Amino acid sequence: MDIDSLLTSQNPDDLRSLALKLLADLEQQTQRNQTQAGYIQQLEEALKNARHWRFGRKSEAFQGEQRGLFDEDIEADAADIEQQLVTLLPEPEAEKPAAPKRRPLPPELPRQDIRLAPASDGCPDCGHALRFIRDEISERLEYVPARFIVHRHIRPQFSCEHCETVVSAALPAQLIEKGQPGPGLLAQVVCAKSLDHLPLYRQQAIYQRSGVDLPRSTLAGWFGAVGAALKPLADALHHDLLQHPVLQADETPLSILDPGKGKTRRGYLWAYITARGADRSIVLYDCQPGRSGQYARDMLEGWRGTLVVDGYAGYQALFDSGQALEAGCWAHARRKFFELFTANKSPVARLALDTIRELYKLERKIKHRSADKKRQWRRRYAKPRLAAFHQWLVLQQPQAAPNSALRKALDYTLKRWPALLRYLNDGRVPIDNNRTENCIRPVAVGRKNWLFAGSLRAGQR
Repeated sequence: MDIDSLLTSQNPDDLRSLALKLLADLEQQTQRNQTQAGYIQQLEEALKNARHWRFGRKSEAFQGEQRGLFDEDIEADAADIEQQLVTLLPEPEAEKPAAPKRRPLPPELPRQDIRLAPASDGCPDCGHALRFIRDEISERLEYVPARFIVHRHIRPQFSCEHCETVVSAALPAQLIEKGQPGPGLLAQVVCAKSLDHLPLYRQQAIYQRSGVDLPRSTLAGWFGAVGAALKPLADALHHDLLQHPVLQADETPLSILDPGKGKTRRGYLWAYITARGADRSIVLYDCQPGRSGQYARDMLEGWRGTLVVDGYAGYQALFDSGQALEAGCWAHARRKFFELFTANKSPVARLALDTIRELYKLERKIKHRSADKKRQWRRRYAKPRLAAFHQWLVLQQPQAAPNSALRKALDYTLKRWPALLRYLNDGRVPIDNNRTENCIRPVAVGRKNWLFAGSLRAGQR
């Protein structure tokens, strides 16, 4: 029976059935609408985030000195135009010099004096003799390009008139037996590749401009020899690292060439560092073929203490076994609210950011205090604020739509709440894991230059 027939029949049972059916259909449609609205909100947030990271300012990812190439081109063009204007326009009348704004050149740099005397000893106006009154000094920063030199080790040889024994001085110790490179050249090759991210083929081209042809295969052999020679130092650093009660850890992807297959596989570079304020600052890298937590357990075998991490589950076995206490990273918790606020100016995200900013204000104030004083200040000022913040987060969580960016930010923070509070009870524990991220950030720059490690052993070097 259709709806028109039901309405004309005036049968209460039929009308009741119709009403119940319509209510059920309405409830289903409402649920579908809510689901679609949540999905649309997720898509809008993802689109805004994508547009922000593609076109917006990346204050968390880039500092002032990390400008794009186009920004540098614009500044270079502006300087070029200003110089042309100086040349073409008439010289302005002398004005009272403004206070200098540029920073002085570093005083520790060596100075080379270049004396510029007048063309004549006589006055250009009246011809009388000139007398010296003072030196006017102006400084310009100059760059002297690196150059190759050859050290000739000359060893006079002497013979004994009695037994004809030949005696001469021993050669200095060298890393590569009977090799040509000196320690300075080896250090340059390693630093250029590891710190400046210059692949060996680029180094080869640079050295060729100086008149020295060093094949890539030769440079690669030197690099490997230095890596092998530094292995005992890495082992000693590993031993010293495990003596510290507070460590920080993070990991980043690193493509590793799979021998024989001509393809790369996804490996990881793990970084372990001592916390700020430790008696020795140690940064230790460990390249492994995967992200299994077993690699972290092997690296930290025999160690017990507090480990600052970003929440990756691979470290969980260390915490479950009681070997380590987990300390969370407030920078990661903040980042999720920051991305949400950047995308849609969420007032909830803004309030969360304001609270976290107060935590960091306190950290800046007590930065140079002792560990015990830091603990006292944190427990006195940060602990009450965090207690109120936790209550507010719990109230906000059920109000956020499931799978929304806000819900994910709230879930992440509340799930890791005990770890995020760990720094309150130990002044040696930092509030975040940013120092470790800064240690592995150069690897991301390097990946744009050398793309992958040629082998697992190469990644470990």
